[in-house]
Amino acid sequence: MEQHSREEQENFYFRLRNKIDDFLKNRTGKNHKYAKYLLFAPDIFYLLIQVVRDKRVSGKDKAMVAGAISYFILPFDLIPEGLVGPGGYIDDLVVASFVLQTIVNNLSPDIIRDHWAGDEDGLEVIHKLAALSDKVLKKGTLPGLLKKFQK
Repeated sequence: MEQHSREEQENFYFRLRNKIDDFLKNRTGKNHKYAKYLLFAPDIFYLLIQVVRDKRVSGKDKAMVAGAISYFILPFDLIPEGLVGPGGYIDDLVVASFVLQTIVNNLSPDIIRDHWAGDEDGLEVIHKLAALSDKVLKKGTLPGLLKKFQK
């Protein structure tokens, strides 16, 4: 069961990576305002999954991460991928980066490094995405949204 689940997650990771790569090759994707951030979506999703599984992470932090994972896979969210395509992952990245930024002080940097699948430093990516969050959403919007997931 564990192996099957890991295989499904890896398949999702590669499907998402391919979908975003294809999107960024077309005119709409190349000109997308947040194109450079979209490439982080598969790595962030994978990181979230691995953080939830890590025994070094507290239950409270895992609950927040589980909320971000749920938001990632919901078919309808603030910017639904089903309607707008891969550009719709921007809000998922914002939610995930907010959660990761919130719990990163509780985690050993080794946890992020151990589970980061991307080429760049995972902690730096989290900080870049946090800056994106400030651009995409007004302050106070995202914490209110996340409180709904914690109830």
